[in-house]
Amino acid sequence: MIIAAGDHSTLNIPHSTFKMMKNGERARGLRNCNPLNIIKTKNTVWLGQIHTESEKTFCQFSRMVYGCRAALKLLRTYYTKYDCTTLRRIIARWAPETENNVQAYVRNVSRMTCIGATTPLPPMKPETREIWCKIVLAMATVECALDADGQEQLQIDIEDAWWMLNP
Repeated sequence: MIIAAGDHSTLNIPHSTFKMMKNGERARGLRNCNPLNIIKTKNTVWLGQIHTESEKTFCQFSRMVYGCRAALKLLRTYYTKYDCTTLRRIIARWAPETENNVQAYVRNVSRMTCIGATTPLPPMKPETREIWCKIVLAMATVECALDADGQEQLQIDIEDAWWMLNP
């Protein structure tokens, strides 16, 4: 789907759900329905991804659940293909030190999930759904500075995205 620059009427974000930043806008990841700020690539087109002229760097999705699904799929790939089996390894690959304070990112996600930074994570399976959904929520909280209300809303989308995965 292609929409005109600046036309976000097809994006399914309730305006009252996510808090505004100081400049009066929602975080970029929320505006793009991409809570983990997945970067666009030429080789990957995600389910629910839309293309606009206004966003050059990050993927945009028609609904938040599609952005959450893409995040879960990427984390699963990191785990299975790149041996990112701890929070520290996942976040170091997701948000490299050249662009982010990885130590603070890991510390925050670890605190929010109650999972140690170097604790081995289980593979994505139905019985580990809660763990992986917590990880995505915590990462989105760091990426988009979510407050409690935003976390509550996003948690619903993450849970729905999990069931779209067929892990």
